[in-house]
Amino acid sequence: MNMIKKTANLVCMLGLSLTTMAELVVEDGYVRKPIPGRTMTAAFMDIHNTATTDAVLTSATLEGARRVEIHTHTHENGVMKMREIAELPIKAGQTVTLKPGGLHLMIFGITQLPENPTLELCTAAKTCYSTTIETRSLVKKN
Repeated sequence: MNMIKKTANLVCMLGLSLTTMAELVVEDGYVRKPIPGRTMTAAFMDIHNTATTDAVLTSATLEGARRVEIHTHTHENGVMKMREIAELPIKAGQTVTLKPGGLHLMIFGITQLPENPTLELCTAAKTCYSTTIETRSLVKKN
């Protein structure tokens, strides 16, 4: 058995996923279900850089969507502004939080959003990390 198969078997036996071995690890990731009739929404999560070197997130894709942009959310003179940013630095050993009212992923061109879509995050070093996130409704159920 070659080394890759041995490693994959060990990962399966230990109950680990390959994403837990990655340098960028997504925790508590979710995408909001779009408002009926709309084809855009936002995604939020904690992105932890487990590496010993800094990473720079430059792009993302989401299953069921045409385009994903990295956005900031600021308040200037009483006006909310969202702006696309080309790069999101994540220092070694640090976590960056994407949350409502702050950094987030803006999702465009939604065709059909699965309950647990695959999210892929790519860095300036051309390394991509794949994981699944939840789809959550904005409507609270009592």
